[in-house]
Amino acid sequence: MYLGPLTKEELILFGLDPRFAQVLSDPAEYHSELPFHVGKPHWDYYIPEGVAEVVPLWDVNADSFVRWVRDGTTEYVWLFHDDPNWVLIATSEQGIMAQLWQDWSQFQTSDDECRRFAEAIGFRHCEQALVLLGSDNGEFRKWQLELDDGAG
Repeated sequence: MYLGPLTKEELILFGLDPRFAQVLSDPAEYHSELPFHVGKPHWDYYIPEGVAEVVPLWDVNADSFVRWVRDGTTEYVWLFHDDPNWVLIATSEQGIMAQLWQDWSQFQTSDDECRRFAEAIGFRHCEQALVLLGSDNGEFRKWQLELDDGAG
């Protein structure tokens, strides 16, 4: 299935937080280097049986992060343009935001920039994420999978 980029308005219509949709649709507006981490999807991907409502979010080197509904469950996954395998990243929007936040934050020299980026995309768990990343990446991945979109 070919996946192409969506506009901010289309992402919002699919239910994404408007701040997240803004950064995904125009990453250079946030920072001139962010497009190196947030590209536009524009490839064919293998989509397994039982998947519906595929929403492309962003691309990194032709591999895309997408939201889909598989067998009735919303999942945020990493698709590879040349491989039918995929990786479950999160089960909530906050969880996939944690992925983008981590990808950007690992190249920052200040926690203040990490906090600014979290605010820009609507990621509410920056302080806890900073602690987890400072201790054990395995714990971060487990936490990321368990994040929900509830208040907090």
